[in-house]
Amino acid sequence: MRKKPRPQREYRQKQPARDTPQLQARVPAKGVRKTGKEVLSGGRPAPVTFGGLLRPLIAEPSRPLSPATLQSSPLAHLEYPAELKIKNQALVLFWQHYRLPGIPEPVIASPRPRGYRTTSKRKTVLKGSTLYLLFNDRALRLQQKPFVESPLEPPGHGRIYAFLQQKISEAPFKLVAAHLNYLIIRGSYKEHAVIFNVDTLNGPLVRKLKMLADHLRKLPEPVTSAYIYTDPSCSDYYLEERQSTDILQFKKLFGKANLAVSHHGCRYFYHPTSFSQVNEAMVPVMLDMTRTLLQPHPAETLLDLYCGYGLFSHFLAPGYKKVVGIDAEGPAIRAAISNKKQNPGSRKARFLARRITAAGIEKIPLPDGLGAETILLDPPRQGPQEGVIAALSRRAPLKVLHIHCGVDQVPDSFRQWKQHGYKVQGIVPLDMFPGAAGLEILMLLSRA
Repeated sequence: MRKKPRPQREYRQKQPARDTPQLQARVPAKGVRKTGKEVLSGGRPAPVTFGGLLRPLIAEPSRPLSPATLQSSPLAHLEYPAELKIKNQALVLFWQHYRLPGIPEPVIASPRPRGYRTTSKRKTVLKGSTLYLLFNDRALRLQQKPFVESPLEPPGHGRIYAFLQQKISEAPFKLVAAHLNYLIIRGSYKEHAVIFNVDTLNGPLVRKLKMLADHLRKLPEPVTSAYIYTDPSCSDYYLEERQSTDILQFKKLFGKANLAVSHHGCRYFYHPTSFSQVNEAMVPVMLDMTRTLLQPHPAETLLDLYCGYGLFSHFLAPGYKKVVGIDAEGPAIRAAISNKKQNPGSRKARFLARRITAAGIEKIPLPDGLGAETILLDPPRQGPQEGVIAALSRRAPLKVLHIHCGVDQVPDSFRQWKQHGYKVQGIVPLDMFPGAAGLEILMLLSRA
């Protein structure tokens, strides 16, 4: 098995920060007792997690399933109503354990509970002459077949992966197999884009990838574009947003320069490496709930932090006096600016490229009219930087909608908001990741 170097490097804004949460079901990892309670080294109890509370509630599958499948989608063998029931139960237990305020609303179901993922990935490992496509590094000891389909991905993803696994395992493409880190599929339910994440870029490798791209264009599946993404560090993160400027990081093999998606009459274009929600069917539900919670007013200004390509900003802009979207410099914020051309209702929106730090928040001008500001905070899974919530509270917004990509982040963020004078007005959980051990949590706050 080929081993790849993994130099120690610090990365910012890593792509899988909002990826589907996973739970190792029926295959207890080191440090996890069969009771579902996690322990740290030395026998000290680890913090109670949503996944730890959920694990004992999961019923055994009625038929044998691949351990790799159970690891990547531990609830997908359940009927969806049963999955929602135990997620609601675990959420109540989590709320009670941390003594959080109020009672969460029932989990809002996904319109498409299986086969919903519009972004999927496979870690590649070369064993002999066979390329293995894995859900993650841990799957190497669990996965017996070179490729296993996921019930969370559309069937088209499985067919594309199966084709590529067989083709790249052939002798003419051994150069590709030797340098491949990840295979990634992105796009929508109508169109698929394939990204080859490789550890180097040279003429012979590009020529082989162009040959693969020609094969992809002939598939029955609608593969509309293909790209090369270069990651010499062989990072565990399949799409880094920050790389050294002395390498050719991204190359189009065929198709359009950007991907596209539409929601509620808004049209969005975004770079293939930018973050986009993996559950396309759930995005309109999330947009509707966001508008319901915030209740936009034409006298207020919306500050949309971590705005990405402008999903919320463009949708909510018609209801506000002004919208200011902020995200780090990169293709996502440039797409947000460009998307104003696609959405006439966004003429009141303005976008700024800057890192979201406590010092940076202080420099954002306050809106006209004291206190007439609403904040939408949708950070990556690791949450905002230290001091950001304190800096936002000093702006004295009327309302804050803090979107959490996972349940486990709620207690700490609630503690910070409470410390700075804000109280919870509503908790709405969304099943953004059906079949997996996670929920998206919308927490509405106002000044106490």
